Amino acid sequence: MPADAERPPLTRTARFAWGAVAVLLVGVIALVVYALTDTPVTVRVVHRTATAKGVLHTLATVPATAFDQVGVSAPGTGLTAPTVLPASGSAPSGRPTVLFVGAEYCPFCAAERWSVVVALSRFGTFGSLDNMQSSATSVFPGVQTFSFVHATYTSRYLTFDPVELYSNVPDSDGVYTRIAVLTPSQQAQVNRYGATDRGAAGSFPFVDVGNRVVSSTAAFSPAPLAKLDQATIVTGLATPTTPASKAILASANELTAGICATTGQQPSAVCDSKGVRTADAALGLG
Repeated sequence: MPADAERPPLTRTARFAWGAVAVLLVGVIALVVYALTDTPVTVRVVHRTATAKGVLHTLATVPATAFDQVGVSAPGTGLTAPTVLPASGSAPSGRPTVLFVGAEYCPFCAAERWSVVVALSRFGTFGSLDNMQSSATSVFPGVQTFSFVHATYTSRYLTFDPVELYSNVPDSDGVYTRIAVLTPSQQAQVNRYGATDRGAAGSFPFVDVGNRVVSSTAAFSPAPLAKLDQATIVTGLATPTTPASKAILASANELTAGICATTGQQPSAVCDSKGVRTADAALGLG
């Protein structure tokens, strides 16, 4: 009789069990090696912090002399003026709307928000705003800015309608997380006014000031803001001597001139100022 036939069934079962243990050990070792040599996928979350009231106050009280000093001149920043649309010919009814479409990861949106916040602060008050920074992996990484996701704004002259389409956090596939969609009305505005010689419809940042002044690109490159912290940018606006402060105020003057064209040049203290009149003439708003 063959030797194998003389062995009891229990011996074969034991062999199978030891084989299974060996397979499990190999699997465990492989997992340990993977954990030590490969970067695990982590779930990131968006960290928005409320902008300090002192910062909001400083942005809302930039001296008129600073705006007047800059006008629309920001040498070395490649300032891009918004596009002026033909006037409707009739007096506007109700308060004009300023539509902003952007994304938190976008460094060009990060730059544009500074000018938008400064310009709007001349016509109303931001009750709340969040701090944000653009994507850390973009060509201009981690540009300090704001997010309009939880923003509140009140004004007797205009309505602010901001939309942030994406966060600054990618999902497991490396795609930035979608956090909002445009309403049919907002989408119609983007489709109608977003296709200009400076940008394609659907690109952002997109700013529409009462269907009178629109922009499908940032007013200036994020480069002047790169590596600057929020405090440096904010305090520099009162005495605009840096490329960043000049670019922000020059662009804010242009946006302000566009807003004034839709509010009947009100408030006069803002719309009649030297800096805004300079922007008005440069844009040809008349």
